[in-house]
Amino acid sequence: MNIFILCNSDILAANTIHYLWQGKQLAGIGIIEKYAAHLMGVFHSIGVEKSLIHVFQKKEFEHQLAQAVVASNADCMLTLTFPWKIPTTILALPAKGCINFHFGLLPKYRGADPIFWQLKNREANGGITVHYMNDQIDKGDIIHTAETPIMLGETYGIHSVRLASLASELTANLPALLRLSQQPQRGVSPSNFFQAPTQEALTIHWQTQTADDIVALVNASNPKYHGAVTHIKQQPVRILEAAMVEVNTTEQFLPGTIVLADQQYGLIVACLHNKFINIQVVHVKEGYLSGIKLFQLGLTIGDSFN
Repeated sequence: MNIFILCNSDILAANTIHYLWQGKQLAGIGIIEKYAAHLMGVFHSIGVEKSLIHVFQKKEFEHQLAQAVVASNADCMLTLTFPWKIPTTILALPAKGCINFHFGLLPKYRGADPIFWQLKNREANGGITVHYMNDQIDKGDIIHTAETPIMLGETYGIHSVRLASLASELTANLPALLRLSQQPQRGVSPSNFFQAPTQEALTIHWQTQTADDIVALVNASNPKYHGAVTHIKQQPVRILEAAMVEVNTTEQFLPGTIVLADQQYGLIVACLHNKFINIQVVHVKEGYLSGIKLFQLGLTIGDSFN
């Protein structure tokens, strides 16, 4: 089966593209102009010929995609993250349909970047939902759902690598999957649709978020969103790694307060309900630093993040 790939992510798509290329099943790849330079470099390194990579512009997208799919003689079009809605005129072109690998569990996590939202919301499982595409975003009939546990401390980057491997396995089994009975989605509502995270969603709210919530946000923001956002002494800080720690104290601290700062542990910060996190890696204007080096910048006990 010849498969045309639409994608917008090297991490999530590269394994699948490599598998199809090696198996001589890659009919073509469609990417958007904004990310073309980076993605073409990645796909060329896999060995994909330049002639198979199509770069689309927004105004000409429907026409360009139709031409590419027809010219490629693709049996199926497979989407692995793509920022634009696929025109309905395209959906009937491949004989075996247009399939989306949605990197999240449907119908609960429709919309943009389900990986971020599942990690942030501390879900037990992530996965890939394989579904036919229709004229509504992420509402097509489901063919198969492949769940995978979200491991303790797993970051966006680590989870993406595991999902990329799973996507390759599903692609290898795609002919068999397409013979399965499709199931309409149930329980779909506007509340199930998630936009890409805003700056507000990426910001730590020390007064309302628990230590577990903060660690989950940090993991969900690393590396795609460059860390969870906070400030100290009017300076922005992006936290890329943090972990829950036990502190033997009965003293009550305001959330966000540094309760320990030294050369051994770096920074330990109070959270709600007198729980504590160890800040381990940050990005500040001085660079990417460990918590210990952040302490060396002059942060000390009693200083507060906000």
